[in-house]
Amino acid sequence: MAAYVLREGNPESVGMDPARVQKVRELLADWVRRGDTPSVVALVARRGVIVLHDAFGVRHCEDKAPTLKLDSIFPLASGSKPLAAAAVMCLVDDGRIGLNRPFIDYVPELDVPEVEGLADAKVADLLCHTAGFNDLDLGAYIAEVAKRAPDLPPPGPGQHPKINARIRLAAGAKLTYPPRTAHAYGGFGYMLLGDIIRRISGQPFWQFVRSRLFEPLGMIDSHYMLPPELRERRVYRTPGFPATEPTPFHRGIDSPERDEIDVAGTAASSTAKDLAVFLQMLLNRGSYGGRRVLSRASVAAMTRNQLDKSMPAILPWIDRTTGQRIDVPLKGGGYGYGFFVFTEGDRFPFNGSLMSATSFGHGGNGGTCVWADPERELVGIFLCVSPRFHRGGYTTNSDLFQNAVHAAIVD
Repeated sequence: MAAYVLREGNPESVGMDPARVQKVRELLADWVRRGDTPSVVALVARRGVIVLHDAFGVRHCEDKAPTLKLDSIFPLASGSKPLAAAAVMCLVDDGRIGLNRPFIDYVPELDVPEVEGLADAKVADLLCHTAGFNDLDLGAYIAEVAKRAPDLPPPGPGQHPKINARIRLAAGAKLTYPPRTAHAYGGFGYMLLGDIIRRISGQPFWQFVRSRLFEPLGMIDSHYMLPPELRERRVYRTPGFPATEPTPFHRGIDSPERDEIDVAGTAASSTAKDLAVFLQMLLNRGSYGGRRVLSRASVAAMTRNQLDKSMPAILPWIDRTTGQRIDVPLKGGGYGYGFFVFTEGDRFPFNGSLMSATSFGHGGNGGTCVWADPERELVGIFLCVSPRFHRGGYTTNSDLFQNAVHAAIVD
């Protein structure tokens, strides 16, 4: 496969039907017009040629006229996980992190011998959500311990106080599942990965990602700690929209403290163009513009399914309409290191159904979705704001967008 650098071009030059690409553009405009989303920026590139890059809607919920631009910055929520996973793999390439080593070797605060199975959970399990954590069970344990107001050691160098507290309070929590018996999607494992990077590299997590990924790739608008001068380009949601609810780290995705904490799995912000560069680097097997940031072996490991077929896969979730806890089954697909892998039989509702079985991607709470299809040499970015909850989750048209894009390929 050729190593491409993104450039503007026409659909015909890369085997895509310009009329169908125009229909995709019209879909995006129509979704904003009818209220499916107030804000969407989308980008599609094939064989390095950008055939669609458009913005529709508003940057801020109070705007009365279209204000969204191509370089508007979206908070990615869980769309941050592929970036964090790539940062981990940088240190794996350096020989400084072992994927098959117990993760408690790197986070000794959590090494509580009474917790059954903990020493068997590997760093790779954190990447794959198979370490045995269930975020809802763990959150309840942490909240109960916090009521006793224990005195905690101070944060380590470059460690945010809330990340320090979350790790310290989790010590002694039982695993919900024995390691590698369930894929329970969540955020705690990726928060740990970010802190492992901090400990091993000697840099704050956000600085490490900037120096090893963002700067070499020219991703100048991508950040874990969003600088104040860039917040004028940030996309904001209407209060009550999905992702605006409080978390253990901030008062909601648009609160100021969200832009000031480097939680690895949820706190990145970026643009469509920057994310397309990141995915193109992966399609190029680790390099972009003549600069290598990952080994070919690391890219292969990130983007292939790492889950056993017999392993149940769930998303622990609180139904926003009823307040009840539900375990959403993730049917048919797989997971690599930081990416969902679109295997045959994938029935996850946010995923399209026309991608090849080699495709990989990730979504984020509230409307972000990115994917790449190596077989078709395609990169797709869909950054939107979801305005409502539906069937316990939130609505997005990412699956419709993905299908319409793949339908435009004619060669």
